[in-house]
Amino acid sequence: MRIVAHTIVRNESRWVWYAIKSVLDYVDEVMVWDTGSTDNTARIIKSIGNPKISFRQIDITSDETALSHARQQMLNQTNSDWLMILDGDEVWLEESIKKIQGFINNEGQNFDSIVVPTLNCVGDIYHIMPPSAGQYHIAGHVGHYNLRFINLKRISGVHVANPPGQLQSYFDKHGTRIQDRDPNHIAFIDAPYLHMTHLRRSGSREKEMEVFWRQPKLKTELGIRLASSFSFPKCFYFPRPEIVSSPWERRNLLYTLNAAWQTPLKYIKRRIFKQAPYSP
Repeated sequence: MRIVAHTIVRNESRWVWYAIKSVLDYVDEVMVWDTGSTDNTARIIKSIGNPKISFRQIDITSDETALSHARQQMLNQTNSDWLMILDGDEVWLEESIKKIQGFINNEGQNFDSIVVPTLNCVGDIYHIMPPSAGQYHIAGHVGHYNLRFINLKRISGVHVANPPGQLQSYFDKHGTRIQDRDPNHIAFIDAPYLHMTHLRRSGSREKEMEVFWRQPKLKTELGIRLASSFSFPKCFYFPRPEIVSSPWERRNLLYTLNAAWQTPLKYIKRRIFKQAPYSP
């Protein structure tokens, strides 16, 4: 089955190279639209030079509605069996993306969508947020999960919208969010990816602050250290252009000291004031 990835970026110079490289061998096309980056994001994407990448630069206003319109335009131009949602800060483990590709080719015709767990890095790539911090609620599951694949052939009228008071989502022709459809047709697959949402995603703090939705996601927390046997994404070991940052940078002492006193307070807060599950 044909798989097309959609990637919308703005000032994603730290991770976008790795995000794209991590899936290139397992999808048929990566549509990448840059919405006005002022760092090296566009230059980095162009440096990959792979015919599977269709790159476009657009200029949109910095709000949720404009992003929804851009995603809808991408959807209108997509000819595919399956849609993969790939953000510029999501780097896939080779074992995980292989598993997804195999599942889609062998069993995908029976499912509407695929949900996977996420490993949300905090401080650096060696530490992740604890399970207790996961508040996403999808088809009866609560934790660090994300819907990342949609069967465009099985679901009619897939479109993007952000109703008043809600974040943008994908809906079917009846106005039902994809993750709210029959849970029997949502595949939960143990195929995690590294999500850098809590790390800096541009080359500087100034460029980071230009992205309106970015700042609230940055976190200072100790997290859980990944096991020494953990297999990092294969693309982390690829030769890379000089303009691409190393993924191996460790958090500094100041970060660790701040995280050391903040983490216990956040843990207590999660235990006492449990948040209502959030449905992305």
